[in-house]
Amino acid sequence: MRKEKVFGFFQFIIDAGVVVSSYYIPVYAKELTGKPYNSSNLTAINIILPHLLIVFLFLFFIYGLYKTEELDFYEILLGIIFSTVILAIFAAIFSFWLRAFAVPRSIILYSFVIQILLLPIVHYLMYRLYFKITPPLKMLVISSSEGSAEKIKKYINIIKGNRVQLQKLVLPDIPADTDALKSKLNDFEIFVATDDFDLKSKANLAKFFASKNKVLYIVPDVYELMLLNSKSRLVGEKIFLKVTANSVSRIDRFAKRVLDIVVAIVALVLFSPAMLIVSLLILLDDGRPIFYLQDRAGFNGKVFKTIKFRTMIKDAEKETGAVLSTENDPRVTRIGKFLRKTGLDEVPQFINVLRGEMSVVGPRPERPELIEKIKKDVPDFELRLKVKPGITGFAQLAGRYDTPFDEKLKMDLIYAKQKFLFFTDIYVILNTVKLFFLPKKRK
Repeated sequence: MRKEKVFGFFQFIIDAGVVVSSYYIPVYAKELTGKPYNSSNLTAINIILPHLLIVFLFLFFIYGLYKTEELDFYEILLGIIFSTVILAIFAAIFSFWLRAFAVPRSIILYSFVIQILLLPIVHYLMYRLYFKITPPLKMLVISSSEGSAEKIKKYINIIKGNRVQLQKLVLPDIPADTDALKSKLNDFEIFVATDDFDLKSKANLAKFFASKNKVLYIVPDVYELMLLNSKSRLVGEKIFLKVTANSVSRIDRFAKRVLDIVVAIVALVLFSPAMLIVSLLILLDDGRPIFYLQDRAGFNGKVFKTIKFRTMIKDAEKETGAVLSTENDPRVTRIGKFLRKTGLDEVPQFINVLRGEMSVVGPRPERPELIEKIKKDVPDFELRLKVKPGITGFAQLAGRYDTPFDEKLKMDLIYAKQKFLFFTDIYVILNTVKLFFLPKKRK
């Protein structure tokens, strides 16, 4: 993992060099033609470049362009495309905001073209170099049962493929079995403990690895996630931890609401032509109603009606009652399949955001009757109701439609425990756009 960080650092340096060069290459090229830009043009470019590099640094982390090990090249390419588009927009903004009016619009266009051509090339070369000179990671999965170890092993193999040499070790009795780990410490780079250990066993494993100066990754349960970012307080000689369902401060709540309103208004304006076309297609394909209003459980369980484009046939649940939709569901209309695949069926929910019933980012709202069914298998599922529901969230970025509910709950709890929710929301919003071009993740 240290090698990946080193590669990420050099990747940013190279990328920053490309961004800077993209503004000076057209300048030198025009000099060769005998019609150079004047000094005011160069001064204006020098004014905006430091600010553009700061924006690019932000986008570099937002889109994970340093994650050579975790992303495939297609996902990296999407991140590059979105970054260059946003950077070009900010170049135009900075030229006015910083009063650098002498920045030629042609320079912004040329720099965009150069970046869109060169950045994928340098990333591809670094991508190939990384995999050529770095051996696969050696990982040991530690579990108290064979089944849990095998489950994690299969998941890691799907995500990492042949980039991980993985073995599993079943230790049903902790701390007595920790002696079996001593001979393994120098053979592996990463150690993972599954979530089937009880809290006492996890504590013993954590202390054992800490004493050996080794890092241990633990698959957490709901209780451990609840402790994230908890505040400590010393009363006399006793230490208390303040444990809450979320870590959202009043300032975070206000900033989040402002961001919601701005994003919802912009989204409804941008998508208004598409919404008109979709409405006509639904009307022609299956008649009215165009929109589908459905009861959903919101913040603290308060029920509200979500607004979505109708994607199923009329009275789809008349015979079955409330049931979850499945892949290739026969109740979904022809237009509905397209809307679900592209996510356009969700756009009217920005009206719910303006009304304050939803947020742009948060746990996806579920139907009250389905929550009761889910709680039979995942008793803590209603904890996600302690955060205002959203159109997108961690579960949408990292998971899939068929991701188990217990895993969705964990992702929602991680979101709820974030310290800087405003910046987390920006990260989720910018990365959600990529999902339109990643059908496998939208599946």
